Amino acid sequence: MDGVRNRAATTVLIAGTALLSLPFLGLGVANLILMPVQLWLVGALFATTVILAARPIKIHPDADLSPSDVAIVAGIILLPPSTVAIVAGVARLTTDVLGRKRPEQIVRNSAAVAVSSGVASLVYAALWGAFAPRIDLPASIPAAVFAVTAYVAVDLAQLFLLLLALRGPSLERGWRWLARTGRAQLLWGLAAVIAIEVVIIEPWFLVPGVPLFVIGYLDVRARFVAERRARLLTTLVEVGHAVGMSFDTNEVFRAVFSQVRTVLESDAFFVAIVDGAHQRVSYRFLADGAQELPPQEKDAPGTLAGLAVERDEPILIRDAHRDFAALGLVRDSWGTVHERSILVAPMRSQGKVFGAISVQSVKPHAYDQGDLELLGAIANEAAIAIERADLYERTTALSRRLFELHRIGVALSGQRDLPGLLKLLAQSVVSTIGASGTYIYLDDGGENLEFATANDDRAVMTKSLPRSDVIDDVLQRRQPLEVEDATVAADPMRRMMLER
Repeated sequence: MDGVRNRAATTVLIAGTALLSLPFLGLGVANLILMPVQLWLVGALFATTVILAARPIKIHPDADLSPSDVAIVAGIILLPPSTVAIVAGVARLTTDVLGRKRPEQIVRNSAAVAVSSGVASLVYAALWGAFAPRIDLPASIPAAVFAVTAYVAVDLAQLFLLLLALRGPSLERGWRWLARTGRAQLLWGLAAVIAIEVVIIEPWFLVPGVPLFVIGYLDVRARFVAERRARLLTTLVEVGHAVGMSFDTNEVFRAVFSQVRTVLESDAFFVAIVDGAHQRVSYRFLADGAQELPPQEKDAPGTLAGLAVERDEPILIRDAHRDFAALGLVRDSWGTVHERSILVAPMRSQGKVFGAISVQSVKPHAYDQGDLELLGAIANEAAIAIERADLYERTTALSRRLFELHRIGVALSGQRDLPGLLKLLAQSVVSTIGASGTYIYLDDGGENLEFATANDDRAVMTKSLPRSDVIDDVLQRRQPLEVEDATVAADPMRRMMLER
């Protein structure tokens, strides 16, 4: 199914990447031992890689982009073949551990960068050996350019395979995402080649080079932020179009879920409506993976929806195992998905919060503040659509009821005898408001109200209703009385209600 993560494919991909990285790591260890290597350079490249990866640009829940590629390119040029695979792999391992990523994600990322850097270092060594006899030192420049190209190509290929295994965005969206990532990596990689070659000639070129690198990184980061904002606006337009095409609230919920799945990790999803007193929450739409679950209702206190409505602010839970206790919540599962990351955004109508929308992932740290802003904007669009659908439903119901009342009035006016009139009235009450039964008792001025008729011909045990304060109050005030629970009503009214 679309949007469902293929766990088996992801596991095979991770295992395959890890196995593929072993030859590069083995060759790197051998060269590190057998060839003359300056250990301070290895340590410096490791530390630089970790530092530059400290603030990555998130491009996908399972992938990010950072200027650490610059340090890896330096390792490709300055270290023996495949030695950089060890530096890059261990540096990525360190970064992911510090970032508290999942074990399978740590293994995949470390192995993937080891493969990419290992292939690039072998390409550089081969081309250097081919060019060096003729052009000597300048041979490193074309060799480095081809090595950077190989590094980016292998890295993008692995990212695309990950995209297919996860079955996240559509293939078309995946190509656009890979193109943006590739441009940024090539920019950093080729700039690193130029900088390294210049610094080899004169180290003092680092003085103007470092500020230029920082400015370039900030520009790339700003561009990705701007593109994310543009995608946010595009998504909101698509959500507005999707939810505006139906007046059926269930179809509106499905449309919102469908749009959310295209931009956010969505292993589970719900739309909840909270009553005016904020005591009961009705889960109008529940999705467990790709399966819709029946609506549920429960007490609002202690629930994510209730908390979002009470606070009137969105909630970002990066790891449910850790954050639930801090929020005073207890996990109350309603599906098979064991969520780790959760986003909840309140829905407002005319300035009042009436519900919440939530998307959940089995991965910890799957969402960030930008995702929370996106869901909040989608919640606003959904609230407008829900309000419009509810208004249409109430208007349609009122129109049907008015038509039914007109029909009943015409039918009653055509009756000429009292028994027939009362019988038709009893039947009309059942058909109009959906009652299970109707009894009509008449006041003849005596001590009791006498049974006149019912909506059907079943035997009636309670033939008369003795007058009481409650009945006299209803007759005098000419106002209806609602008894919500027949078991708490006084006899004989209780017996009469329980007959049905």
